[in-house]
Amino acid sequence: MFGSETLIISGLALSFLGFFLAPLWLNRGELPPGESQNKCVKHITDPSNDPRLIPRPDDAIKIIRLTNSGEFVDRCELTNALYELNWDRERPKNSFGAITKAEAQRLPKLTVLYVHGWKHDANPDDTDLKNFSQLITDLRERHKNQKYVVGIYLGWNASAGLPGILENISFWVKKSNADRIAQSAVVTKVVSAIGSISQSAPERLDQFIAIGHSFGARILFSATAQSLVYETERAHPGFPGGEYQLVEGSADAIILLNPAFEASRYTAIDDITRKDERFKASQPPLLISVSTDNDWATKRAFPIGQWLGLSRSQRELSTLGNYGPYFTHTLAPAANGSASASDEAHMTEEFTAAGLFLTRLSRGAARRVVQANNPFIVARTTKVVIDGHNGIWAQNFRIWLAELIAAIERRNEQKVTSLDLNQGKPTPTA
Repeated sequence: MFGSETLIISGLALSFLGFFLAPLWLNRGELPPGESQNKCVKHITDPSNDPRLIPRPDDAIKIIRLTNSGEFVDRCELTNALYELNWDRERPKNSFGAITKAEAQRLPKLTVLYVHGWKHDANPDDTDLKNFSQLITDLRERHKNQKYVVGIYLGWNASAGLPGILENISFWVKKSNADRIAQSAVVTKVVSAIGSISQSAPERLDQFIAIGHSFGARILFSATAQSLVYETERAHPGFPGGEYQLVEGSADAIILLNPAFEASRYTAIDDITRKDERFKASQPPLLISVSTDNDWATKRAFPIGQWLGLSRSQRELSTLGNYGPYFTHTLAPAANGSASASDEAHMTEEFTAAGLFLTRLSRGAARRVVQANNPFIVARTTKVVIDGHNGIWAQNFRIWLAELIAAIERRNEQKVTSLDLNQGKPTPTA
């Protein structure tokens, strides 16, 4: 009897220790926070790597690393990214700034922020960092001599460093990390700082696109959703049957790829579908979520974790990309396989590029109110376009994504041009 009791107690003790020690082990790769969190002090401690001494513009991908608690691993990484955006802005004579290359031109800037997801980090050999770098290369080729393309990669501790399928056991620990980072508001700080610089001089035609994948989409959505709801309500006509003013966010567009957050978090935005009010025909898309139907991580593992966490409603158990009532669009190969790009004037309704066709669901298919020009898009696709949770870098989809970003740019440039013409100002040129 004594032996059985001992075994039971030993088993409980091991389970208890495992429950508390497993997260520590799975997070063993976390880097410590920098001593300074409010400013860069490398000009004192490391003058050889001072962001002020890096000649601008600089083509290197700007990496900003965060701890599990949402603190900067190195505050100078944010400074480096922001200097890349404001090096050519007017400033008082007594204000310091970045060094400028002699041959540098003053051109508009396209800033693309990427928040990676589960199983990735900011190590130089990480596949997400390499694929994001390729996307930035593609965009730079497209904008050659017309715009500076600035790539910013937000890295966090989402990889346990385990081989193959063993990495799957880190799912819930890394989900917890993502939530702690989101709750810290540090990503809101980063997005707001970038958006503030990009929007400080509209006539320059600067643009800012933010992309999040998996738990990175969870972090990014948490950082931007409340401000999007606020801006949408602020643009409300104030009476039934009226028309919204143009709605704008910190970023020109938020793109979520296989987002790993529960559909219930999206309800406040999905509720912006009253048929009595309407959006302007010139309203550009603000949030675009794209999820595939064979993503086991969000389709299978996520609901199990939610159920074990005592969630019970369907919206809590399902991720946004697996909750049918919130779908607004489909993304599929175009009928002729090579359809030409769509008119940017109707991007919220349909968009075709790289042989892929994004289209709004019909009223019957959506089983809901279909509100034309609504800037919040939840699209469903298949493994032909995105194969699995990490299949977001397939060539066709990556090209489509680059085309989508370019189209959003043109759409917003048209918006700025139209506003300036209405105010009697000169029309800016790209």
